[in-house]
Amino acid sequence: MKRVLCPILPKLGQSIELDPTEAKHLTTVLRAREGDEIELLNGAGQKSQGVLSIQGKKIAVTGTSQPVRNAKLNALPIHLKVAILKGDAMEWVIEKAVELGVKSITPLLTDYTVVQVQKKGIDAFLERWQKIADQALKQCGRLERIHFHEPVSLLEAFIHPPYSTFWLDESLAEEGRARHHLQNELSSHARAPIGLLVGPEGGFSPAERERLFQLTGHSIHEINKGEANKQVLIGCHLGSLVLRAETAALMGISLIAGKLGAFEHGTADPEAKDSV
Repeated sequence: MKRVLCPILPKLGQSIELDPTEAKHLTTVLRAREGDEIELLNGAGQKSQGVLSIQGKKIAVTGTSQPVRNAKLNALPIHLKVAILKGDAMEWVIEKAVELGVKSITPLLTDYTVVQVQKKGIDAFLERWQKIADQALKQCGRLERIHFHEPVSLLEAFIHPPYSTFWLDESLAEEGRARHHLQNELSSHARAPIGLLVGPEGGFSPAERERLFQLTGHSIHEINKGEANKQVLIGCHLGSLVLRAETAALMGISLIAGKLGAFEHGTADPEAKDSV
């Protein structure tokens, strides 16, 4: 069934005019026609069904069901912090992150980040990324829109994070630390929600890696000098092969999503004992 984002879902029998951008995509790209059944997503956890009505330039839907919720189609408590990648790589990560259940993305400005967001302006990037994420949402049937934070520096990413964050470093595999594989770290440390930190092409700079290693294992309150909690920064790897940044991001997300029961249950189970 064709899907469309509709922030205010119509009640049964109620007619609502669609946003012009959504209407154009629905009729031009998806080739929807008068009388077609459409699935409506409000992006905040609810969906309903409606019938398409086309009257000149006015494109509306009339509700044929009451709005409902489905926890299996909600986002998982996974928060991706990823250095802004070049071109299609960043867009690919965003698309797949939506499909795998990531709840939010914080774009990072690191020492080796080559994309100059200031030239176009941050708002232009955020608007583009949200559009890509929304298209992925409609394709996969997810009910919650992914949330984008403003781009921040690496250390700013640790201001008030309410969850443990796993950061990827391939040197941990080179040093033969098998237990530091993300899969093993998840089994011993993970409690939802979970953060995943991924560097840019070329990895983190020596100064950034040194600082990350200094912070690894410390509770977040020691980093931010705030209230004590049990959330920590954890270093890990994804095996002996050197992965592209976008590949590492997707592999990391997949392992975490599997741990949280994404594929079988569609909801987080922080007490699950099964390994991925």
